[in-house]
Amino acid sequence: MSSSLEESIVLISSSKKANVIGTGFAFYKVDNYTYLLTCAHVVEGVGGEENLLVNNIPAKVVATGDVNGFDLAVLGVEKLSIPLFQLISLSEAENQKFRIAGHYLYGENKNIMLETVNGSLGKKRFARQNNETVTAWNLLINEGDRLRQGYSGAPVVDMSDRVLGVATNMEKDGAEGLAISVEALNKIWPEMPLAISQQLKLKIDKVNEDITDDIGTDTTDDIGTDTIDDIGTDSLPVLVGDYTKLEILLRQQEWKKANEETDFWMLIVAGRENAGWLRIKDIANFPCTDLHAINQLWVKYSGAKFGFSVQKKIYQDLGGKRTYNKETWEKFAEKVGWRQRRAIVWNKWMSYSELTFNKSTPYMGHLPTIPGLTNGKSPWEVIKEVTTKEIPGGEVLVYKGGVKFDAPTWKTIPPRTETKTETRIVPYGKAAGVAAIALFSRAETCRL
Repeated sequence: MSSSLEESIVLISSSKKANVIGTGFAFYKVDNYTYLLTCAHVVEGVGGEENLLVNNIPAKVVATGDVNGFDLAVLGVEKLSIPLFQLISLSEAENQKFRIAGHYLYGENKNIMLETVNGSLGKKRFARQNNETVTAWNLLINEGDRLRQGYSGAPVVDMSDRVLGVATNMEKDGAEGLAISVEALNKIWPEMPLAISQQLKLKIDKVNEDITDDIGTDTTDDIGTDTIDDIGTDSLPVLVGDYTKLEILLRQQEWKKANEETDFWMLIVAGRENAGWLRIKDIANFPCTDLHAINQLWVKYSGAKFGFSVQKKIYQDLGGKRTYNKETWEKFAEKVGWRQRRAIVWNKWMSYSELTFNKSTPYMGHLPTIPGLTNGKSPWEVIKEVTTKEIPGGEVLVYKGGVKFDAPTWKTIPPRTETKTETRIVPYGKAAGVAAIALFSRAETCRL
């Protein structure tokens, strides 16, 4: 985050109660709507949603936990423009340095102040709600600093201003406190947007105290073993594409538009939007985080009927390998409905317009299509179809010089075969098969 920590903090207050405040911060935005995190007990303290103000703007409660359990609340505010925080999850973080910026009331006049304090994470604890647990941390505040009333809901950030947790309580007159991990969002807001859940999905062993560039070995469990080289070690793997619209289209069952949106973002992520199709090396290096995100949405909203992981399993169950085999590829295409019987034609390759963009299709894995097919620029295969016609022989009258009034003569014509060659474009021929198999191989590497 390039902005200062304090610029990203919001004041939580009440429209009815004076001198009741808390702290919050923004972490996600869609169009003109900003999502923020604070504590559930802060919302309760200001008098609930009907009295809730964020920087003096009325706010809505999107999701909330129990004040005695997962003490977090997600708020929604319109027309609030502040920098956003990135969320991360830590599996081990004792002694990790952090900063907290929070509000408090100062002096007899109860002036609202904002101050940053420093410290390090202490003993790992666990918050419990409904027989579920999430990580919490003891906060050890540096000497000379202390937490104050009003810090509840403040972000606990590392030295790169990424949020590890949310401050919920203070102890020992502010010398210590408690923070709940942002993992609790998964519990209180299961329908959260995909972009947020992808951030929370990544777990890190320990963040470097100075620059936080150690992404840890556990990362491979979530994003694939070769993703580390793709993203480098300077930052956490985050989504390249914005799949908000894709999620909306899939939720609305707009399958064709969702397919085109998938195609659109895969080309952009790979830097191939101008070419309009993906090369094998583009697929082999496609970011696992984005491939996971796209696949997760298709699987979720289709009830596990569509998705790259569904297609990969079908292909592997047919004995498919990482190299192209015409027979296996055609069997796969028949399984997913890309080759069908139409009228008297057996196993006809379907054109893009002939595909069924509906969940009612009997074919598992029918969607999404291979990236690039929606715009007609992909390497479609040109198939030459040769037809023959047997023409019987016989005797025919031939006029001399081709003039009918000349005396005709009989000529014997031998039987012959007439050959006609036609060409047509097949969108799922060998070139597309090779691309699809490369995509399934990448899905395997990324552990879809």
